[in-house]
Amino acid sequence: MIGEVHTLTDLGSAVRRARVAAGMTQDEFAAALGTTQRYLSELERGRPKLLDDRLVELLVRSGVRLLYESD
Repeated sequence: MIGEVHTLTDLGSAVRRARVAAGMTQDEFAAALGTTQRYLSELERGRPKLLDDRLVELLVRSGVRLLYESD
């Protein structure tokens, strides 16, 4: 599946799909990524504290496309 990221919610959904496709729990995936389960949970819900919608909006407005690909 290929999709385009327009919001942090889109980004979180893409990360969640990647985790589920890998057959991992949030704890396992977070450890593999070198982050915490809490941050991963926030990211999957589209509410990470280290990113905000302004960044994604700025990228979209500048013509930068964020794409994801998952199996």
